[in-house]
Amino acid sequence: MLAMMLSDWERMWRRKKTLVSLLIFALIIGLDCLFLSMQKLGAFDNVSTVPLVSENFALFLLKEVSFFLVLIIGPMLIIDSMNGEYTSGQLRMVLIRPVSFAKLFLAKWMNLAGMLLLFTAVTFAVGEAFGYAFLPGADTVVFLNPEQQYGPIGAFFYCLKSYGLFYLILLAQLSLTSLICTLLPGVVLSYLGWIAVAAGSLYVSDSFGFLLMGMSTIFKLTAGLYHHPFYLPLLVCLGFGFAVTMGLWQRRGWTK
Repeated sequence: MLAMMLSDWERMWRRKKTLVSLLIFALIIGLDCLFLSMQKLGAFDNVSTVPLVSENFALFLLKEVSFFLVLIIGPMLIIDSMNGEYTSGQLRMVLIRPVSFAKLFLAKWMNLAGMLLLFTAVTFAVGEAFGYAFLPGADTVVFLNPEQQYGPIGAFFYCLKSYGLFYLILLAQLSLTSLICTLLPGVVLSYLGWIAVAAGSLYVSDSFGFLLMGMSTIFKLTAGLYHHPFYLPLLVCLGFGFAVTMGLWQRRGWTK
């Protein structure tokens, strides 16, 4: 299993899309840092804003880059790994060997989860470093709920919790996008399928709004102002997508 993961990890990094995505993401983070530092205010929505300080900068940096991770970079990497290799024929060259299709999917899923964790961790590290280097500090910080005040340590863990919740949303996206890639032929159709599922979830139930409006959900959830189920729908998306996709990979003739 470890050898399979290492082989897939190497193929992932040999693809130009992975390196280009990393470079573009680094550029986006840099530009957003400059934009936020000049703006001086962090906006939770169109109404609620707070002064930007070193203790909350990482949270609002995540808000700025979350759009690219959820709708552009994340789906592109997932689809390229899950669907692009099959479409280009690279996956057939791997699967002619005596390997388990389900284990290969698991290796890909875990590698992509690691890749998404890398993007999330880099954002957090840059946000914390930039905030403490270039923004003023504060003795207490208020987030969306004005009744809750946090000191520097409390604000750090508040931001860390928000990043953890966002990463869980990315994992749910990974499972659902993997399923869509398996059901739909072609990279373009898979991407359009993910956009349709994310947007359509808003019409199914407000509880699935985190797929498209993740940061808005996280802001309200961490402030105690979110009035819909969150963890159960998230685990359903994560577990259902993962289990069904693994079953499909195990049963389909990928080498034909």
